[in-house]
Amino acid sequence: MTVVVLIASMVLSVFIQERAQVAINDVVDKNARGIYDILVLPKDTEDAGGTLRQPDVLTGTGGITAAELNKVRGVSGVAVAAPISLVSKVIQDAQVPQLKATDYVGYNPNTEAFISQQGISDAAPKAQWPAPDSVLSAEPKRYRITAKAESSDGKNNTVLFENSAQGTLGQAKVVTEKVAGGTSVRTVAPEGETGIKFPDPAGGTFHGNFDATIALPVLPQISETVVAVDPIAEQALLGDAGSFLAPLAKAPDASGRNAEEVGGRFMNRMSQGFSAEDVKSGIEYEGLPFKYWSPFLFQYQSAKEAGSLTKDSQVIPMVVRAGTEVNLKYTVTIEEIDDAGNTIAKVGSVSKNLGDEYLPFASSKPFELRWPGGKDYNYLLGSGGIQVASGLYQPAKWSTNFVSSPEYTAGKAEANGATDQTVIPQGWVQVNQLPEKTLSWQTEADKTQREPVEEQSYRQSLKAGTDASTPLPFVFGTFDADSVRAAAGDINYLPLGGYDPTPLTLTKDAQGKDVDPTTLSPGLSGAGLATQSAGAITDYTGLAAVRGTSTDDAVIDAVRVRVNAAGSWQSTREEIAAVAADIAALGLHTEIVAGSAREDVTINVPEYRKDNLGTVSDLGTVAQSWVRQGSATGVQNALSSSSVALLALTVGGAALVTAASTITFTRNRRTEAVTLRAMGWTRRKIRSWFLNELLVGGAAILAVAAVVVALSRSWVTAVVAAAALVIYLAASFTSAALLKPHPRQEPAPVAGDKSPMVDNAKQYAARQLLTNRFNAAAVAVSVGVLGAAAGALVAVLVDLPRAVGSSALSVLAVNQLSGLNLALALLGVLASLMLTLITGRFDLPRKRAQWATLSAMGWGPALLLQLRRWEAGILAVLALPLAILGSVAITLVIAPHAVLRAALAAILALLIWFIVTTRTRK
Repeated sequence: MTVVVLIASMVLSVFIQERAQVAINDVVDKNARGIYDILVLPKDTEDAGGTLRQPDVLTGTGGITAAELNKVRGVSGVAVAAPISLVSKVIQDAQVPQLKATDYVGYNPNTEAFISQQGISDAAPKAQWPAPDSVLSAEPKRYRITAKAESSDGKNNTVLFENSAQGTLGQAKVVTEKVAGGTSVRTVAPEGETGIKFPDPAGGTFHGNFDATIALPVLPQISETVVAVDPIAEQALLGDAGSFLAPLAKAPDASGRNAEEVGGRFMNRMSQGFSAEDVKSGIEYEGLPFKYWSPFLFQYQSAKEAGSLTKDSQVIPMVVRAGTEVNLKYTVTIEEIDDAGNTIAKVGSVSKNLGDEYLPFASSKPFELRWPGGKDYNYLLGSGGIQVASGLYQPAKWSTNFVSSPEYTAGKAEANGATDQTVIPQGWVQVNQLPEKTLSWQTEADKTQREPVEEQSYRQSLKAGTDASTPLPFVFGTFDADSVRAAAGDINYLPLGGYDPTPLTLTKDAQGKDVDPTTLSPGLSGAGLATQSAGAITDYTGLAAVRGTSTDDAVIDAVRVRVNAAGSWQSTREEIAAVAADIAALGLHTEIVAGSAREDVTINVPEYRKDNLGTVSDLGTVAQSWVRQGSATGVQNALSSSSVALLALTVGGAALVTAASTITFTRNRRTEAVTLRAMGWTRRKIRSWFLNELLVGGAAILAVAAVVVALSRSWVTAVVAAAALVIYLAASFTSAALLKPHPRQEPAPVAGDKSPMVDNAKQYAARQLLTNRFNAAAVAVSVGVLGAAAGALVAVLVDLPRAVGSSALSVLAVNQLSGLNLALALLGVLASLMLTLITGRFDLPRKRAQWATLSAMGWGPALLLQLRRWEAGILAVLALPLAILGSVAITLVIAPHAVLRAALAAILALLIWFIVTTRTRK
């Protein structure tokens, strides 16, 4: 019976272990090869100093030339070599936002003349124009308007400024004035209106045919970055996710980017006006919609006026980010007041977020908020109602003053390899400064209107190359930063560089208490810890136009290389390594990132916020996705080792308990041996006969082991099966050697024997175990082996999360393999438990006879149950040292971090054996 259990456990455990190994290879191969295989950096790049890399890979300092890129592309085995660089840092000054108060004066001769002069064919017929409508009263009233801008990082709100201005506003009037040669119809402010004027550079109040426009305080500056890629190579790298680069790939070469020529063509189109059909189709010209080419025209006109255009000035084609993650809210509160400034009535509030309809470099609409309760009547003009302005940001300041990646101080590594980081603050920067006088406004800004607001910088300034020129950006399309981030991978995440955002999630506050996970919004400076995707992507011709560089200059920051090797990471890693070596031989720094995985790193953020009193406070703890290089190798090795350990412990534990059972069985055959000895058999023949019986089981084990090894084709299976066979054979020969073919000598009664009378279950149990010490010792050893095996199996299971590491691949692999590993461990415990119970039953006939005698002597069921419990309890106590020491010794070798839990599991296994063996009824 024990051999059958051993064979069954061996077959099942080998099968489960094989399934586990297949699952290990599958989960690693499916998740270990990312969007590219090799990261190529300039030759003087310092080694990362470990396997954990932060997601920022661009510096703007370059270091790789176009010639070196071509050599990389010429290396055998390179399928895609996609370069990427930082082009420029762009500071965008906001134009003056506007508050639109509905002040529609109705259809009038002025309107009729405008429609006729502009050739507008889709305006509403005169009969359909509604009566005049205004949120303002006929007699001017005094109002106080408060404009407030505040930013938020997702946890804290910061007021950037809050300014108020007051004055009187009323309904506009249409007046007809006599002028030389006839009359003039104009829309003018009512008598007695003072208008409302905020501090410079904000303008004042203006009345039109549809609205009264109040200029508001300017928004803060916002930093954007521009990156350059080879659009064709980048599309090949991203696959379908790179379709947004198709317009950039079709952009004209340098000869077709002359700013004067391009600007002239589009100015000519603008002068032709727009028909209703044009408006419906988006007013496309040269394949580009109006919302993309109109901002270019305003910048072109500004450059012409400033005289900054030359015959060599070029247009920079761009694909810009759709929207922004900067959380900037602008709120306007309106109150009706008396002459003393006391509030008479609250008119209401209106708010708008920066992200509403926002496109970097391409905002063709002013930042407008509408007076509460008002309506926009511009739709009556049809295509003539399209409001075209110079955009939200004009002009932009281009520079090569980039910022570095954050610097960190690493903490103590955890058992699973995870390492906490502490980011190093770099100083405070003001984020609500006012712009200087520009072409857009000729008045100096009133600096007294705002108190400085600062945010912490965690990035140092870097000066790269020559000063940037003032290019004319031309939007060719947009991209969704979140979609790009998804294309960079999840488990096998690899940063693309610059335009794929890597969010930060707040997990603990400054006191170390858990908080609801909150994604941090980036700040305004672009130098904070949280940043957003690059605002725009251009090509390397655009980079050269911005920086004034040539093809010989080393402007490439990094090259992402995909190797032309189909298949999994496991099957291609040698080929990837060979390609990396060939690229390194060109004098470039290479890092093999195939086999890497995302790892969520915990970052402590000190000196994060400063309040209006100057008090500095920490943020707390955030998590960010970094890259653990070589994660696949570590995960595969750890899981394979754990799987092998579980197999060895399962089969080994079962084999050892079978060995103890085999030796115990010797005593049960003693009567047969005595009979054969009386029949004239020699001791050698008797032991040979007994050994042959045992060797039948050995032959069965050998046959099954041969089949299992042949099917699995694994050296691990062969070693484990061979070890089980050796243990069984050793036990068989030992059992045969211990067989004594002579009757047991009972001790003769001794006169005056003063042995104490047995009058309770505990004494009787102790006496019986002492009398039958051989069987008792064998059962105790079996129970001890059970405890040791159970403890070691549990230790391997609980140590798995530590052993495999802290990457996302580690977590995924452990979760997917937990069922198989648990099944293998349970099989080992159940097999050892069953064999231990079988070993205990060898002495059952003798015990039943004793129980019958005791029952005849008046012992009831309760007392007999106590007897069984005492016998099992004493055996468990005897087995406890072996179980604990055995589990601890094995665990120290295979899973030293789980020693305590191994010892506890061993004790629990003995407790389970005690419960099971004492519940046996028969």
